[in-house]
Amino acid sequence: MKIIWLEVAQLQLDAIYKFVAQQSEIAAAKVFNDIIDETDKLCIFPEMAAVEPLLQKEKYTYRSLVVRRNYKVIYRINKETKEVIVASVWDCRRIPQKLKISE
Repeated sequence: MKIIWLEVAQLQLDAIYKFVAQQSEIAAAKVFNDIIDETDKLCIFPEMAAVEPLLQKEKYTYRSLVVRRNYKVIYRINKETKEVIVASVWDCRRIPQKLKISE
C-alpha cells in the first residue's frame, strides 16, 4: 500500500508542528515524526485502526489511528489502487462533533 496525504491533512500536520514549536522546536519535531512514523505503518497493515464512529455517515469508511493519545490520523483505504488516503490529522482535545472531512 502507498500512503497519500491530502493537502488539508498536510496543512493540519504543519499547523500542529507550528503550534507545538511555539513552546519547543524539539517537541514539535518529535510530534511531527511520531505522526509520520505511525502513519507509515499503515502501508503494511492498513486496517490496524478502528473505524471512526464520528464519521460513519460519510461517503467512505474512515478509520482513525491514534498517535500519542492526542492526535488521530483519519484515513480511508482504496483497495483498488492500493492506497491509504490520509484525509485529516485531528487533535483529540478539540470538540469531537466538529470533526468533518472535506474531500
